[in-house]
Amino acid sequence: IRQNVGYTTEAGGTGSVASGATTATITHGLSKTPSAAQISVIFTEQGTADYGRWWISGITSTQFVVNVSADPGASNLDFSWQAMVL
Repeated sequence: IRQNVGYTTEAGGTGSVASGATTATITHGLSKTPSAAQISVIFTEQGTADYGRWWISGITSTQFVVNVSADPGASNLDFSWQAMVL
């Protein structure tokens, strides 16, 4: 289904887990719900504080959530993401 007008199979962007938070909700804009294996997250900075482990949850037809174990601190925790459905 790739490259069909009106059917979005690939998307990407940036996000951030804010200081004082442990989640960031991302709107992916895909035409189909991706699986966890179809979502990639790359952190683009180290938080001021140790944020512990991270994982993806809450995957729906419109959004997914990036979670961390602990508040990343004053610097926030910025990341890039990419998602693709086949």
